[in-house]
Amino acid sequence: MEDWDIDTINEYCYEHFKGDFECTLAEGKGRIMIAKKAIAQGELLFQEPPLHIVAEEAANEAFKLVQRLCKAEPNVFDYEPLWYWTALCSLTEEQLQPKPRVGWLKPVTQLQQKRLLCLFHEPVEEASDAVKKLVKNLGLSVRAVVVEELLQAWILNCFEHSEDPLGYSAYFASSFVSHSCGANGIWSEGEDGLHILRARRDIKPGDEVCISYLPEDVLLHSAEERKKSLKSTKQFDCTCERCAPSLPDKVGADPCRGFRCPKCGACGVFHQLVFDDGKGLQGISCIECGARVSAADAARLLKAEEILEAELRKLDASLEERRSIQKALKEADAKRMLALVASPEGDGAVGPQHWLCDRLWEHLESWNKQAGRWQDELQFLDLRTNYQRKAYFPGPSGTLAWTLEHQADRMLEMLGHGPYTKRVQASQEDKREMGSRLVPILQESANILRLMFGSDHEYYLAVQNKIKIAKAFVLGL
Repeated sequence: MEDWDIDTINEYCYEHFKGDFECTLAEGKGRIMIAKKAIAQGELLFQEPPLHIVAEEAANEAFKLVQRLCKAEPNVFDYEPLWYWTALCSLTEEQLQPKPRVGWLKPVTQLQQKRLLCLFHEPVEEASDAVKKLVKNLGLSVRAVVVEELLQAWILNCFEHSEDPLGYSAYFASSFVSHSCGANGIWSEGEDGLHILRARRDIKPGDEVCISYLPEDVLLHSAEERKKSLKSTKQFDCTCERCAPSLPDKVGADPCRGFRCPKCGACGVFHQLVFDDGKGLQGISCIECGARVSAADAARLLKAEEILEAELRKLDASLEERRSIQKALKEADAKRMLALVASPEGDGAVGPQHWLCDRLWEHLESWNKQAGRWQDELQFLDLRTNYQRKAYFPGPSGTLAWTLEHQADRMLEMLGHGPYTKRVQASQEDKREMGSRLVPILQESANILRLMFGSDHEYYLAVQNKIKIAKAFVLGL
């Protein structure tokens, strides 16, 4: 909208953030947020209340109508019902006259809607058939193109607010913070939907402030997978430092996509940040021995990766259907997949510094837990944390912190902590060794969570409490 230019946005920023941040235009990116002061890692950047929150309403006949239409015509309705619902729940009182034929829609103020429309600055000349059908079936008099603009604003700028019922939130200034897979900021949600932004790493005056639009676990996927996800959900090509070559004459490597070197056997071959067939591996040098990968070896490594990914997709589908890792995964299947990866139990071509290995080990960790194989379970947890420490840069990884916390939880259970746990059949030496690892693991997790979310956040406080429990419990071993 023309009346929401950069000056108007910055008036808002100055009013709410005292001039510490500024919105500006960047070629190829549009509106971005710039820091005007230095912010140290872990410090608060700013807080902002939600512009609007919309959640599913199972008892609302208007929402039920949206659900029915989406289910009946999947070729017309490209998005899930909640996306359309966010747009319909962003109309003003005036635009909701006459009221919908069924159910109800809660109006927003004119200022709320103006700010929501400001978040999508591309012109919309015609509404989609889906939006036209919604407006017609609900009996609304509002122009369908307005609903379409609101729909696009939500799709490109919303944050997940709640899981049950599923709900999304939208913010004003926070929506001008761009994405990076190596973001210098991280957001969390406070009370009443408050958007809290902290420094994931040090920020200098003049730096662009970025957050990740992807969940923490997806940040540990390969660059190619992250780019695909962002393209399908947010409709842009990511060119951040973790996804694209840093210089025209220097192609970066992907630390989430490593392979066993055909010559030295180490995980020293990393796919480059290009995705043309074969070119991401062919001719590159092993970082351990310097050997170059031939065209034949590149094809062999990529074929092994393709087979492992197909096996994991099959396992995921089986697990969703059977709801039990023991039923979904058989011993022969596990051995077949392990043969594809470079790990203590396999001499395959993929990994161990590879995102597909991390996915496999998560399944095998759960599988061994159900089978009562505690040593194997801990081995796969160690493999996961080893991968996660190296997979994300720069700054801390929330996924690593939560995996470490889970690892310590399992160790405490294995040692007999809690009323419903069963001690493992381990030697006293094994128990002492396990106990000696507990506190350092939890401390590493706590340090990460403090930097990312602050010392008053429930994530950090929960781990701090577990540190106290672990210290007291270890003394009694």
